[in-house]
Amino acid sequence: MRRRAAGMTLTALALSVALSGCVTPALDSGAFRQNARGAVGSGLSETSTAALVVEQVLADRVTDAVADTSLSNCEDAIGPIEDSFGKVQPPHGRDDSLRTDVLDTLGDADTAIADARIAARRDDTEGLQQALTDLDAVITDFEQLEQGLG
Repeated sequence: MRRRAAGMTLTALALSVALSGCVTPALDSGAFRQNARGAVGSGLSETSTAALVVEQVLADRVTDAVADTSLSNCEDAIGPIEDSFGKVQPPHGRDDSLRTDVLDTLGDADTAIADARIAARRDDTEGLQQALTDLDAVITDFEQLEQGLG
């Protein structure tokens, strides 16, 4: 009887923690930096894909449907990357600036990709050129973060 009650309590506790959506602390700076590398790599990939799509739109090499789908997919992918990394608590105060830099860059990527999607849907050449400039700047930011993470 005691074992069953203890098992039920343990199960309830585990379920409570799993469903609470709490911030997970990284075990150490190495683990946190590894999470940052993953977020930066994924963000860079989505942003680079969006920039390539915009280049192809500007060169009139893709259909509107392909551009819309591709840019929407990139935009849909950035949010979960940002959310997932944002839920990892830095283990030390010295990692706070890395967290801020990664989240800021992911946010900039999200904005630039959304701007590109909107401009593509509106067939706004000037907006697409500005979006490409913004995407290129975010790519540079991601590459600098990536270099800093080794």
